[in-house]
Amino acid sequence: MRAHGFRHTRLAVRAPRSFASFILASFSPFERRSTDRTLKKSPLPAVNAQELIPLTDPPMPLPIVIADDSLLARKVLTKALPPDWDVDVSYATNGREALGLYREGKASVMFLDLTMPDMTGYQVLEALQHEDLNTFVIVVSADVQPMAQSRVRALGAVAFIAKPVTPEAVLPILKEYGLYV
Repeated sequence: MRAHGFRHTRLAVRAPRSFASFILASFSPFERRSTDRTLKKSPLPAVNAQELIPLTDPPMPLPIVIADDSLLARKVLTKALPPDWDVDVSYATNGREALGLYREGKASVMFLDLTMPDMTGYQVLEALQHEDLNTFVIVVSADVQPMAQSRVRALGAVAFIAKPVTPEAVLPILKEYGLYV
């Protein structure tokens, strides 16, 4: 894992071994779901292998943010991520920092605690919704009350994980949304 990232999503394509097996596109994972549906309706035409141009740049890691005011919670969540997941991890200790990292293009996926100083997780979700910003937000909180869970989903979070975080809780969510294969 690296400390910084870019706002690109990898889109896998099948190609001969001598060519790159991926392309980079500048769209969020939310837009990718829409693109996937469009491609199923009208697939791209077949491409001759001689027309493919090899890519020389390595794949870009997926930028993620772990936002939690607790150093221990950030460490536990980092260890719960798949070790072979190609991501650039940025850390935020409050909601304002998390929102800033998103605006810098460092948060295609955001793991967000609800109770933080300066700006709560709820306020971050409201800001993302108000500004129509697209990112996968996975709320990670000790507040497991049904009201909290329904509120974060209404504000756009795709999932809710109860603390303490385990790999068994994270992995199915990442797979469900195509963030980890």
